[in-house]
Amino acid sequence: MSKIIPIILGGGTGSRLWPLSRESFPKQFLKLTDDSEYTLIQKTYKRIENIENMTKPIIICNEEHRFIVGDQMNRINTKPLSILLEPEGRNTAPAIAIASLKALEEYKDPILLILSSDHEIKNVQKFTESIKRSIDLAKEGKLVIFGIIPTHPSTGYGYIKSLVKLSEGNLVSSKVEKFIEKPDIETAQKLFEDKHFTWNSGIFVFKAKSILNELKSYAPEIIKSCEQCLKKSQKDLDFLRLDKKTFTNCENISIDYAVMEKTKKAYVLPLNCGWDDIG
Repeated sequence: MSKIIPIILGGGTGSRLWPLSRESFPKQFLKLTDDSEYTLIQKTYKRIENIENMTKPIIICNEEHRFIVGDQMNRINTKPLSILLEPEGRNTAPAIAIASLKALEEYKDPILLILSSDHEIKNVQKFTESIKRSIDLAKEGKLVIFGIIPTHPSTGYGYIKSLVKLSEGNLVSSKVEKFIEKPDIETAQKLFEDKHFTWNSGIFVFKAKSILNELKSYAPEIIKSCEQCLKKSQKDLDFLRLDKKTFTNCENISIDYAVMEKTKKAYVLPLNCGWDDIG
């Protein structure tokens, strides 16, 4: 059975929740409700840790947050496969590229579950069901992105247009037609009424080699820089310090722009699980 490696993107600064969240201690390291036992980053791993064939996570985060990440994982008895330290944030494409290369050092061709560290999910069972379905699609070489069934016309999220209409009770995927930036309210109302559109969750599932092959096609300089970066990176206690010069050579670009808007292999899978991007 294919191993599934959670890749947790923990590099956000949490500026939109200031002063509760601040640069030195951003929102992903906070317990945001009084009844919460875990912080957001702890919840990110706890909600998926018992899925069959799920490994310990690879976490990529800012260098200055390394001890917070190490401590919070230790408090939930989790020793990550690796904690990659970004010398500077370069958006999601370089982060996913270098984490994918690192994952291939751990297993032959694992399935990667890309998770943001600051999402809230109310219905974990539905989330788990969707992940299991996405794994079947990833095994076929597809690049899966979860599309959240909109509950209102939002101007705060990007949207995904699927070739076929999606519904919350049906875990049937569709080829992605296009991505749409955060809209104005009039456009958001039209997108909300059209079942071809879902919110872009920023949660992905694909095989490591599948995403790396697409990155090589559409963003070859990022792969080249990340390969050099891994060779020059330094182990430091439980962390891997990414080489600053080669990593900051990477274009500052999201995985959506770098790959998902260009590839023919992008599929959207509906997700209806009480999802919220806390930011």
